This record gives sequence, C-alpha cells and structure tokens, in this order.
Amino acid sequence: MHRRIRMLLLLLIFCVVGNCASVCGEIVAVAEPVSTEPILISEQIEVSINEEEHSGIPAAVEVKELLDNSEEAGLSEEDINLIALVAMAEAEGESEYGKRLVIDTVLNRVDSEHYPDTVFEVVYQPNQFSSMWNGRANQCYAMDEICQLVREELQERRNYEVIFFTAGGYGKYGTPMFQEGNHYFGSYE
Repeated sequence: MHRRIRMLLLLLIFCVVGNCASVCGEIVAVAEPVSTEPILISEQIEVSINEEEHSGIPAAVEVKELLDNSEEAGLSEEDINLIALVAMAEAEGESEYGKRLVIDTVLNRVDSEHYPDTVFEVVYQPNQFSSMWNGRANQCYAMDEICQLVREELQERRNYEVIFFTAGGYGKYGTPMFQEGNHYFGSYE
C-alpha cells in the first residue's frame, strides 16, 4: 500500500514538474475541487511535502508510517504473544478481568526497577511464573483474543500496582491487595 502511495505521489510530482503530456496523456479538462467526507483507512500515515525556495513546487514527498502503540511501548509481536501465553497458562478459566490482571502484572514488572527490562526476562525469571517452568505453558498457545487483551492493556492498563499474584491465597511477598477468581494479587505498598 505504501509503495502505491509513493508511486502515485511521484507520478503527480513528475506531471506537475515534468512534461505532463508525454507521461500523463493530454489533459482534456480541468477538474473542479469536490468536497467529500474523510475516508477511514486501516493504517495512519503522515505525508510531508518539502517545497523549493522560489517556485513553490513540491520537490520531495516523504511518507512516514506512524507506529502503533505496541511498537511505541517497545513491544514486538513476539512480546505480545509471550504475554498472552503467560496469561493463558496462568489464568485459563479465569474471567477476562482476571486475565487482564495477569497481563498487567507482567507489564508492571517490565516497568519496575525491581525486575528485568524485557518481557522475555520477566517471564522466564526463575521461580516467578510457575507455568513457564512446570510445563503448563507447553500445553497452551497464545489465543488471538488474549493477544487483543494485551494490546488493549498497552493502550489503557487497568491496574498499575499489581506486581505479585498467587493461586489459593496471598503469597509471602508484597502487600495483599485483592482476590480475583482463584488469584490473590499484591503490590509493593
């Protein structure tokens, strides 16, 4: 899609600057401007036009793809899938909100100065997420619905405080906060 846009813009510039008749054919009539409603596109792009100093004719067109939120947050699709896998392995059978809290726990740990800075290192840190070392994660896969929950939490995280959770009761670390389903969540404070 970006290549087509670039080609059309370059053709337009060439027609304005260059020999229009040989490339674009003869111009039969001048088109009148038409007012239309904006069209929604699946990808947002930014176009900037640099003008020559004296002529006012566009000299170059630059098309810049805007990053989606997951890339702005520094997370790749692999990171999103890994977080979704943890949520599936740790919270299968829990409510959507329970899965979101597990996702938030991973994201909050990545953001915390007390944990590693990458999703991979947080998830595979020894003795942290039992499903990653007891074989449970090997029986699961990252469902599209849970990957979507991860993306939504990247845009609007439900809970910035949860750092710990355990099943069946509060763990020995952190300050108890609340129970959601079979999980007990805690924070540093």
